[in-house]
Amino acid sequence: MYYEFYADVFFLTNVYLDFLAVYVVSEILRQKKKIRRYVLCCAASSLVGCILFLTVSNYDLYLLCIHFIVNPGMVFLCFFPAERGIYIKAFCLMYFVLLMLGGSMEWMYVTIADRRWFELCLLLTAVPVVVFLFILRRKRKSVQRFYEVWIEHEGVKLRLDALYDTGNTLLDPYIKEPVHIISKEIYDRLGGKEKFPVRLIPFSSVGCKGGMLEAFTVEKAWVKCEDIKYEIVPVVLAWAEDTLFQNRTYQMILNCKSLERKEEKICT
Repeated sequence: MYYEFYADVFFLTNVYLDFLAVYVVSEILRQKKKIRRYVLCCAASSLVGCILFLTVSNYDLYLLCIHFIVNPGMVFLCFFPAERGIYIKAFCLMYFVLLMLGGSMEWMYVTIADRRWFELCLLLTAVPVVVFLFILRRKRKSVQRFYEVWIEHEGVKLRLDALYDTGNTLLDPYIKEPVHIISKEIYDRLGGKEKFPVRLIPFSSVGCKGGMLEAFTVEKAWVKCEDIKYEIVPVVLAWAEDTLFQNRTYQMILNCKSLERKEEKICT
């Protein structure tokens, strides 16, 4: 049995499906990069796939190259830089999404379209993606609100995902500034005890009626909501044990007092 191979159809189909999968995964993992990067990485991956299909005669070897070199390379380039765990999650999720998209397209093409209108069936695979993203974003907005935060101090600049917590009203009693909570890992990346003189701040929370946090001040931070940024100067941070952030998608808890006067401006 012989098959006709159309390189242009192969290339465009793979670019389209890979892009949809990568975009969905970036939304789920909150690792959004520029769309142009996704398009270029998916195009490069599909081009390499075309070349391998035409040059590698052993089909099993071709599959090994695609699944263990080309696709992992595409995921790495799409989400770099990121933590190691993000790459593993992104790779697994991407394959799951591609399986769902490819299955839905094949079902429409064979069952509904009777092997006609391939291009239309391919385009319609975007419909469940759009619906899923709409539901995901609506649910996140109704349950929790997250911001991108950049912290800068003495030449060190870190990007964090932060949770806006209406329950965090902690105030530094010494300089009367709101206190934001970060993970111990972030504290160490900023320089830790070797760089920051800390002061103890009393706090209380659910499950802990009284305790002390080590707080310190950094130069400045930026908080971003959609395409709007605003600056916080100075920034009082206190570190908490990493267990507080375990299995969370954020590394910082924002103080609502610091944001409430800016809230209307941020989200307009």
